Amino acid sequence: MQHTIISWKVLACIVSQCSVLLFLLALSPYTVAAAGEESILSTGISPKGGSAEHKYSLIKPDLHLLHRDDKESSPITRLLASNTSKNAADTNDPQKPIPPVNAVPATGAAHQPSPHDRWPYFLPIWGVDAEKRGHKLPYSIGVTPGFYFGQRHIKVTDPKVYIAGRTISADRLARIKVTSRELNWSVRLDTWVFPFLSLYALCGYTRQFTDASIGVNLIDRIRNRRGAGSRYFRLSVDLTGITYGGGITLVGGYKKFFTAFDSNYTVSALHGDLIFGNKLSPDVKALLCSIRLGWREQIGKSHLNFWIGETYWDTTNRIASNPEIPVVGKVGFSLTESTKRPWSTHIGTHVEITQALQFMVDMGTNFRGLFCITPAFIFRF
Repeated sequence: MQHTIISWKVLACIVSQCSVLLFLLALSPYTVAAAGEESILSTGISPKGGSAEHKYSLIKPDLHLLHRDDKESSPITRLLASNTSKNAADTNDPQKPIPPVNAVPATGAAHQPSPHDRWPYFLPIWGVDAEKRGHKLPYSIGVTPGFYFGQRHIKVTDPKVYIAGRTISADRLARIKVTSRELNWSVRLDTWVFPFLSLYALCGYTRQFTDASIGVNLIDRIRNRRGAGSRYFRLSVDLTGITYGGGITLVGGYKKFFTAFDSNYTVSALHGDLIFGNKLSPDVKALLCSIRLGWREQIGKSHLNFWIGETYWDTTNRIASNPEIPVVGKVGFSLTESTKRPWSTHIGTHVEITQALQFMVDMGTNFRGLFCITPAFIFRF
């Protein structure tokens, strides 16, 4: 009886040792036993000369050990074998990309700000801070080919005539009425130095048609005694030349509303013909200051701007010449010209088709003979 108990204990020990041995044999293909090399799972780097499976940290078990006869394999072993075969088939599929080691599920990936989200340009200064505050900035550089048409009444003051060394004031001798029509083609280059301040320079070609009506008081008195009315002598001068100048624009806004102040100074080097073959070459200077109040709205991917405002025209110039008059000789004259009623009311719109292509038009009048319109395309980059 004692020998029977001992033999059962020996048999149980042998069975347990065999079970442990079989368990170790089943798990041995899943272990990494490379002497002197670091674990691929811990570093994510394949050893030199490793296969594609090692490169992507995929360790393939020995399928021959798992695909044994069904009678000898356990249910757990068969389950492992079936799953391993499926994974191996997926891995060997050339159409299916192998995920990288550091792949992160989309649901758990945290949003990282792209460097392209930041304002990538040097100008305007403080542009990055303005973008962080939610302001949409235009491209910093702009090229604006534009056209200007305007007509206005010109006020003439302090006319003087110079004959034989004498200066004669013409205020009491004549009445002068002048109207002007102007055409201008120009190109403007601007840059946003700050998000609220833009500087620009412009250059173009100007053509000015000036019509003067001159009434001589002495002749009108004689005509009035005869029962005739006043008579005006008409003089037309066509002037052309180069226009150049520059300006500054300040802007600010709140929500959908904005305000803009603009001031520019230009010089037009004009020249033209006078009567009797004489030349007139004035440098006409102009200072325009305007303020606009507007509203901005987004329509699809475009932006639409409307505004209304006022402009002050400081076009005061001293015009002088010394023409040669037959029989009389040289007769010099000088006068001061300026815009009658220099304040004008303006309305306009600015369509931002894209951030790079835009169109604007501005119209103004003083309801007393002044009218102007300025259409222009704007290319920003």
